[in-house]
Amino acid sequence: MPHKTLIKQPFIVSNHPSFGNQKGSVFIEGDRITHVITEHETRLLEELTHLADEVIDAESDILIPGMVNSHYHSYTNVLKGTVNNLPLELWTLYTVAYGHALEEEDVYLSALVGCIEMMKAGVTSCVDHFPHIGKSEAALSAYEESGMRVAFAPMMHDVPDEEFFELYLPDSLRSKSKGASPAEMKSFYRSLLSPYHKRDGRIEIQLGPNAPQRCSSEMLDVCKELSEMEGLRVHTHLLETKVQRLQGDLAFEGGVVGHLDRAGLIDENLSVAHAVWLNSSEIALLRSRGVAIVHNPASNLLLGSGVAPIPSFSKQGGHVAIGTDGSNCGTNQNLFEAMRLTTLIQRVGQDYRSWLDAEDVFRMGTTSGATVLGKENELGRIVENDLADLVLLDGKTSMLSPLNDPVSQLVHQENGRSVKSVMVNGKWTVKEGTLLTIDEENVLRVVSERRDAMMNRCREPLERAGRLRPYFEQVISNYNFQ
Repeated sequence: MPHKTLIKQPFIVSNHPSFGNQKGSVFIEGDRITHVITEHETRLLEELTHLADEVIDAESDILIPGMVNSHYHSYTNVLKGTVNNLPLELWTLYTVAYGHALEEEDVYLSALVGCIEMMKAGVTSCVDHFPHIGKSEAALSAYEESGMRVAFAPMMHDVPDEEFFELYLPDSLRSKSKGASPAEMKSFYRSLLSPYHKRDGRIEIQLGPNAPQRCSSEMLDVCKELSEMEGLRVHTHLLETKVQRLQGDLAFEGGVVGHLDRAGLIDENLSVAHAVWLNSSEIALLRSRGVAIVHNPASNLLLGSGVAPIPSFSKQGGHVAIGTDGSNCGTNQNLFEAMRLTTLIQRVGQDYRSWLDAEDVFRMGTTSGATVLGKENELGRIVENDLADLVLLDGKTSMLSPLNDPVSQLVHQENGRSVKSVMVNGKWTVKEGTLLTIDEENVLRVVSERRDAMMNRCREPLERAGRLRPYFEQVISNYNFQ
């Protein structure tokens, strides 16, 4: 028999017009919400109370759908405080170098650290765009242990940045490997699907081309083939910087977006991270094809990439979700902060009539994130028959007292400190502020103990990054005058 939980009398922000925002109760059986009732349905509430295996008295609390971090890199959680004062093309040299120092245990622990941070801040799902494909099982084992929901998107790339930018490098600095070949990536994905895709109802595999310009036509063809044959969604970086925009226009007919379109990948199965430098015709194309943009305000600001044209996309019906990006370029994994930044940075110099309101942004963090997961009909809302990914917040904190406008206060004031309990797939992962699935103290202790050895291993890769840097600085300098 499925476990039955009654969350009794919280204020519910349902994200669904049939219920709206009001006080009520939610009944969960197994992994699904089976009843959402108002506070006035007293007889049904009494019946459900008798049926429940567990009753949560939430009279003073606020219940919201679990939030979705729609673009994120788990490996970066152990790289906080490393290089973070450079634009993307230079910063990438260093994050790749640090990544070479990570062993399987580091990858596993780094994924757990991210789960700790996200779940304790009310994030129940993430899209992990994962570059270290040989260590995929280490990260996946962490997600399995954590109880968190994940769309795991191992990266595909076979065109190094120096090739895309047509850099002349001495032989000593040329990449020894372009990464796995298209055939090798096809084999890798097939080996991953059987044991992990749809595992425990929480883990799914997505295709993760690093970025269109970092993939040959053959690699994108493999991506399209796997997407169609296996029914997989696709997640990629897209036009994050001005340099990518200008070089892409030279390298491909129709630019980077044209390269992606010729592969047949611009459709409703695609989500694209950043999309800062789209032009108006590309915005119209992506919107018309049902593509979801994932806005990453913190990393776009930290790396100086620019401000994405989010209002022009979302106000015309496009799907916009929100991501935090990596901990070494996106500051933290707190979606409340990302939602607040999304609201604020769009207002400078813009007609106030085009500003995003709190309801728009809250949907980006919930229902639009569900779209990126391909679960728009069963996540991101509190409605009967949806999956039970839920967050209970203490309504008595300073951010939420008094409760004048719940959604506005969640977006503009909340910082995650009000989060009390978190449920994923009908199971509690956090209860009264305590993680139930991860030994938080032990994970953080071991991560700290491994730090010195990890940093020692990355010395040689960091030296190479320093030698490459002048060549990429010249690229940036050349394009800054255009």
